[in-house]
Amino acid sequence: MDRRELLAFAGLCGLGATSGCLGYTVVERDAVTDRRVRIAELEAKLRAREEEMASLRAELDALRDRIAGPEVNLVRAVESWSRAGDVVTEQTDRVAGETLTAAVSYDYPVHPAAGGTGRADATVRVELRRGDDVVREAETRVRITLDRDQTLAESPLELAVSDLDAGEYALAARVVDNVSGLTSPTAETTVELG
Repeated sequence: MDRRELLAFAGLCGLGATSGCLGYTVVERDAVTDRRVRIAELEAKLRAREEEMASLRAELDALRDRIAGPEVNLVRAVESWSRAGDVVTEQTDRVAGETLTAAVSYDYPVHPAAGGTGRADATVRVELRRGDDVVREAETRVRITLDRDQTLAESPLELAVSDLDAGEYALAARVVDNVSGLTSPTAETTVELG
């Protein structure tokens, strides 16, 4: 083999090796580009799902607000009742008179779906129990209008207790939404008569 043939053969081998590397580089760049496109597609899907989940959470919160019922915050025997807040400022653990005045503080939901008017139509019920026996009960129907930001209401109820034995009694209260029929969980406290 002469020198020219040897150089041509070496050049041919070098060109073959270089084209193999170049082919590999081109394939690798295509794979990277495909991966980047796929990642962008997945990120777009993820963003769309997150937006959909946020929308569904908002709908769920709205539905919860629509079905939210009243909640009793506090029930207490009071010395006297003249305004909201007396459930705390006038509370007593002992009643010595003929009448027990029970103050019931409760949250009443203002339903945005109903126009957010805040019209409350509820029945507030109290029971005086000794052991498992209900010895007195009273209820009052409440029709008031609340602001959207003010869902707190308070109602007094009176129970005649002059003919009851002295001792400890349970005073329980619950509120029923007359429109939806939803009833609050019962809140309870103890009071001493006599």
